[in-house]
Amino acid sequence: MKRKFSILVLSFLTVLSVPHLINAQAARPAAAPAALSAVVLGYYPSWETGVTPADLNLRLFTHICHAFLIADAAGNIVTEGAIPNPDLITQAHAAGVKVLASLGGADSGSGYFNAMGNDPEAVAKYVDGVVAWVAKNHYDGVDVDWEFPVSEADKENLANMVVLLRQGLSKKVRGALITMAVPASDGSGKFFDDAKLMPIVDFINIMTYDFHGEWGSSGHNANLFHDPKDRTPESNSAQEGMEYWVKKGWSKQKLVVGIPCYGHGFPGGAFYRPQGPKSAHSEIAYKNVLKLIAEGWKNLWDKDAYVPYVVSPQGNEIISYESPQSAQLKGQWTRQQGYRGIFFWDITQDAINKDNVIVHAARNGYAGVK
Repeated sequence: MKRKFSILVLSFLTVLSVPHLINAQAARPAAAPAALSAVVLGYYPSWETGVTPADLNLRLFTHICHAFLIADAAGNIVTEGAIPNPDLITQAHAAGVKVLASLGGADSGSGYFNAMGNDPEAVAKYVDGVVAWVAKNHYDGVDVDWEFPVSEADKENLANMVVLLRQGLSKKVRGALITMAVPASDGSGKFFDDAKLMPIVDFINIMTYDFHGEWGSSGHNANLFHDPKDRTPESNSAQEGMEYWVKKGWSKQKLVVGIPCYGHGFPGGAFYRPQGPKSAHSEIAYKNVLKLIAEGWKNLWDKDAYVPYVVSPQGNEIISYESPQSAQLKGQWTRQQGYRGIFFWDITQDAINKDNVIVHAARNGYAGVK
C-alpha cells in the first residue's frame, strides 16, 4: 500500500474506446457460481486528501479498509490523521458497508513489525491494544498490511500475530473479519505461512500493481496480462500475480484482485528502459491524468498488456495508468477466473463528482454490466 498522495479535484472526461472485452488471449472456462458473496473493497487513507466520506460513492463497496493504524516497535498503537473516523463508520454502516482498520502500510515491516515480532510481550501488547481499539471505535475487523516480511523469523511472527488477532477479535467483536494485503510475487510472498493463515483469514488482497515505478525500470504499473515487450527483472502482471497465490494453495474464493486508482510516470517516450531523471509525475492520481489528457497528452492503449498509457506532447514523458475501460476489463476477467472480488488503492484518487469512476467501471465489469 501507500502512505501519502497529493491530488487535485478535476472533472471526469471520457477517454479511449477499447477493444472488445477479453479476447482469445484471456479466454478461460466459465467459473462456477460464487460460493461466497463478492468483495468490492476500497482503501481510504487517514491523512488529509480533500476527499471526505461524503465525497465517495459508498454504495459501490462491500468493504472499506481505513489506512492506516500504525504502531511502534514496543507495540504501542500510534494514530495519525483522521483515524478513527466516526463519519466514515456512520456513513459506511448506513450503506451496508463493513469498515476494517488497516494495520501497517508501506515500510511498516522495517518500521516496526519486523522488530516487534521478535518481542512476544510487545506483540501481546499490540494485539490487545488493536482489539480494544477496534471494539471501542465500532470497526468490523482488521486488515493486516505488513510490508514486508523478509525472513523465516518474520514469517513465523506474522502468522503468530494474526492468530492472536483472530483469538482476541473473536471475543470482543461479533463477526470480526481479518483480511491481509499481500504482494504479487515470491520476493516476499514466500514469507507468508499459508498453512497457518488460510484457515483464519477471510480473504487476502493481492497488490497486483506497482510492477514498475521509480525504483526500477520503466513499464506498466498494473498490466492485466504479461507484456511480451517487457524483459526487465520487474516483469509481472495481474494474471501472474494471482496465479502465484493459487499455486501456493489458496482457494480463489479467498483471493481479491488489486486495481490501482493511480499511475506511474517515467522520463522518455517508451517503456522498459533504465530510469533517467525522476519523472515529474512519478506517481499520479487517475483524476490528474485526465487533466494531462485535456492538455494534449496522447492517450494510447497497449493491446498486449490491456492497459492505457499517455505520452507528453513533447514525447519526453510517459505514464502508465488505470482507466475506467481497463478497470472494467479487470473486473470482467476477475469474475471469469472465479476470484472473490476486487479492491482499490486508494479511493480518493478516482473520486469525481461524488462517484468513484474506476471502482464503478470495475464493479460493472465484474457484474457483467456494460
